[in-house]
Amino acid sequence: MFGLRGDVRMYLYNSGSELVGQEFDAWLVSPTGERSDVRIWLRRGSGRRILGKLDGVDTPEAARDLKDYELVVANEELPPEQEGEWYQRDLLQTPVFDEHDTALGELASIVEGPGMDTWVVQGSGEEVWIHVRLDDLISVEPGVRIVVRQAAVLRLPSAE
Repeated sequence: MFGLRGDVRMYLYNSGSELVGQEFDAWLVSPTGERSDVRIWLRRGSGRRILGKLDGVDTPEAARDLKDYELVVANEELPPEQEGEWYQRDLLQTPVFDEHDTALGELASIVEGPGMDTWVVQGSGEEVWIHVRLDDLISVEPGVRIVVRQAAVLRLPSAE
C-alpha cells in the first residue's frame, strides 16, 4: 500500500522494463491461485520497486488487502527480447550442460544478485550453482539446451 489513493508498491524483476510508465491489462493472482483481470498503470518508485495504480483499488485499505498477490502480465504485453536477453520463465526447466557436454541437470531457479545471477541447477541427486555472467554462456536455447563454461560451475558437497 502506498499513498491515500490506494497505489500499490511492487517489486520489479526487470528494473529496465519498458512497462514502467505504461497502462496495460494483467492478471492479479491471489496467494490461493485465484485470478482476476485488472488494468494497471506503472510508474517508478525507488530502486527495484515501482508504484502501480490498479483500477478499482482506491483506498489504502483496498491496497493493503492485496499483500502477497502476484501481478502476471500476458506475453503479448511484454517487450520482445533483444539479442542476449531471455525471460527467466523461458529458461527454467531447460537442460544445462558444461562446455564438455556433461549434463548438469535442469535449471531450477535463478537467484538475482549484484553484478551477476546465480543459477541453481538440479541434477541426479545433486545441486549445482552457476555464477552466470554473459561471458560464461556458450549457447542458450530456451527450453532446449543451455551450455555454460565449466569455470562458472560450483558443485556443492553432498549432504551424506
